[in-house]
Amino acid sequence: MIDKTLEKLGLKDEEIKTFLFLLENGEQTAGNLAKKTGLSRPSLYGFLKKLKGDGLVIESLKDGVKTFLAVSKEKIEAFLDQKIEELNRSKNDIEKLFATIQTGKITTSPRFQFFEGKDGVQYVLRDMLLYRDIKTRSYWPMKSMIDLLSENFFYQLNKERIKRHIYTKGIWPENQKVDIKKHPYTGVGEKFFREIRIAPKDIDFSMGYWIYENKVAFISSKKECFGFIIESREFTEMMISQHEAIWKLSKTIFVPDEYTKKFLAEI
Repeated sequence: MIDKTLEKLGLKDEEIKTFLFLLENGEQTAGNLAKKTGLSRPSLYGFLKKLKGDGLVIESLKDGVKTFLAVSKEKIEAFLDQKIEELNRSKNDIEKLFATIQTGKITTSPRFQFFEGKDGVQYVLRDMLLYRDIKTRSYWPMKSMIDLLSENFFYQLNKERIKRHIYTKGIWPENQKVDIKKHPYTGVGEKFFREIRIAPKDIDFSMGYWIYENKVAFISSKKECFGFIIESREFTEMMISQHEAIWKLSKTIFVPDEYTKKFLAEI
């Protein structure tokens, strides 16, 4: 097991082999190590130098001959603790970087990702679940989306969305409404982290989009079955303006708690 652990902490196979031999067999000269491990002497000195630098091997001089010894259990534990601390610092640095990017203090180049087929389209929507505690907007032909991706997909998607406190303002076309009694995961209200409005009758669409952070995810109907994500602050701001204009013209829908309480109880 220890060789796998050392590998994960950045040691190469030959360095692990050298260290484990010293750990199992005690103090050795470079000559003995080369003979017994099968490693060339010039290469071995490089491996020993790396192990000494990591604090895993001690070099001594006895009667003019260099010897090498694996450190004590306590020193190995200290080495592991140091690596864990370094990994935690790196994790924190990455979290801070992404948090800074999301606030807009760091700008990134616009990006485009294209996906085909049902699995690809599902991936497009799941990208939103990488986030937590955000506000989103959707322009959503609900009936067509259920037909494309299935009731079960949206059942699970909405569970995860609610758990992550992803709030959304959704617009449905008049002819894309679904019976919420039959589809309780489409409920509205504070516990659902969602508002839904019905667009005016003259506004119809079969392709939907979802706006979140600096991204807009587009999804086609079942007939064409593709989706894509555009990551761009300017494009996102433009789509928010369009969504807000239609939102103001749309009618709010209300759903009695009795239709959705069973779904909410499962979360």
